[in-house]
Amino acid sequence: MPYLSVVSVGEITIDHYLDLGQTFVGGISLNFAVNCKRAGAEQAALISRVGTADTERVRAKLSAEGVDDSHARVLAGPTAVQAIDVTSDGERIFPPGGYRPGVLDGFVLDDADMEFIRQHNVLACACFRQAEPLFRQALAVPFEGARVADFLDLSDFGGDPQTIARYADRLAIAFVSGDEALVDALRPLSRATSCICVVTHGARGSTALSGGVLARQPAVPVPRVIDTTGCGDAFQAAFTVSYLRDGDIARALNAGATLAAVVAQHYGATG
Repeated sequence: MPYLSVVSVGEITIDHYLDLGQTFVGGISLNFAVNCKRAGAEQAALISRVGTADTERVRAKLSAEGVDDSHARVLAGPTAVQAIDVTSDGERIFPPGGYRPGVLDGFVLDDADMEFIRQHNVLACACFRQAEPLFRQALAVPFEGARVADFLDLSDFGGDPQTIARYADRLAIAFVSGDEALVDALRPLSRATSCICVVTHGARGSTALSGGVLARQPAVPVPRVIDTTGCGDAFQAAFTVSYLRDGDIARALNAGATLAAVVAQHYGATG
């Protein structure tokens, strides 16, 4: 798949940094689309919803990054908001109750969105409690390309790796954050499916499983970690672009770690 046309389905958020008193345009799906372009994808697009008050700001961000915003639809109401705290060592924390879905509440794909998906060859979406209905709808769209999914840390599903197994036969790549126990739990799945399972371990690096075989990648060191918000999204985007280009897992893990290290050195998921 030398030519990559990526469509990312899901969130746009306004990330409110409580300790800084600043806000940044963010959201898992927006971050992924932006970082796919930065990693070299020829095309990247976002399907999402944005509130009226933030339209200009969001469109300016996407335009500057070369991301197609034609299906980032404007709705009356507030854009989704995610509150964030950053510790002294740069680790981001999502405070309890700090997420407000705004215009993403009840977000479903319309016919035009589904047709737009079919115009691309990579489809990316995230699976967590609020987004699972949208995730299922996106996966149900007839699609000839590669599907990529982010399962976050599975905490919304009791940490159960069977959540990934339910969808693996439709996925090219499944990303999840976890520990060595999760890696071990995913080994049988990786033997039974062609889906590449990638487990990110934060500062401890990452592990990819393919056919039951593990590939390891340490985190790329940085002079100082400023903010880990969006590091996972950047890792996933760079891994996806690299892996779908040439199928080299080791090279893709390194690409992901390298771009995540860049993101860790500034506030805001995409700066």
